[in-house]
Amino acid sequence: MCPTRKFAKGCVKGMHKIGLIGDSDTIRGFSALGLATFEVIDRAGAVAAVQAALKGGFAVVFITERIYPQVEYLVRAAESTLPVFTVIPDKQGSTGLGQMRLRKMVERAIGVDILFKEEGKTNG
Repeated sequence: MCPTRKFAKGCVKGMHKIGLIGDSDTIRGFSALGLATFEVIDRAGAVAAVQAALKGGFAVVFITERIYPQVEYLVRAAESTLPVFTVIPDKQGSTGLGQMRLRKMVERAIGVDILFKEEGKTNG
């Protein structure tokens, strides 16, 4: 949980912490919004950021699509615990990885692709 201070970094008052792992250009704006940010330059930095997020009391951590493949094994190992890692596009745009991961998570949770099914096609 967030400390009792009203504006603690990464906190929304009365809620768990939210973080973002990404490159400097992507995290810049999110930091201004009060999210805790982890700037990543290389694979070692990505691993360190995920490990810090796992130990940091976060509820949700956004991670950019270009960084996620470097730490996918760590994120998958922690899927049954907090924080929830959500893959998002970075400043360069989407690679489709975040949408594909979300689709798989929804299918696993409810057994059907209700978010991204193509019009005219049925699932099942």
